[in-house]
Amino acid sequence: MVEDSPSDRARPGPADKARLGLKQTVFGKAKEVAGARTGNDSLTTEGRLEQEQARQTRKADTLSHMAEAESDEAVEQLDAVREAGQQEREAVQQRTDAVESQVEQEARIRKQAADLECQENIVRGRSDAVREATAAEQQARREENDQVTDAAAEVAAADEDHRRASHDAERARLQAEEERRKAEALERTLTDEPER
Repeated sequence: MVEDSPSDRARPGPADKARLGLKQTVFGKAKEVAGARTGNDSLTTEGRLEQEQARQTRKADTLSHMAEAESDEAVEQLDAVREAGQQEREAVQQRTDAVESQVEQEARIRKQAADLECQENIVRGRSDAVREATAAEQQARREENDQVTDAAAEVAAADEDHRRASHDAERARLQAEEERRKAEALERTLTDEPER
């Protein structure tokens, strides 16, 4: 069995206080009655004083209990206010986190959109460059084909000129050969006549 500590014995509980107050009231009333019967005014006065003291002690205990109850209620209210404040702080933190998360998400979306636009611009630029290169290549081929056609026409004209020139030269050679034969024949004719 655990014994009460000296501080617990020195500080009576509410039941002890009630018993002590009742005892003091009973003793005070007994003294008052005894003093009244014996005609001892000082005993009567002492009994009344003890009763008044008991009443004042009860009143003080009641006020003390009320003060403790009010203090407990104030502590409970303070705890409730603290709890509400903590909940509000947590709610604000959650809202702040949500807003920050939304801002970060919007920033990511804007960055992705910017990256996508940049990639589209790069693709568009490459596509334009490919179109320009293809157009330039086609133009170069057309010009090359035109040059080849012109060169072929020039070669054909030169070939025709050469063929004509060769033909003219051959005709001139044949004519010259014919003229030479005629000259030889004439010369033979002339050389044969004096011998006759």
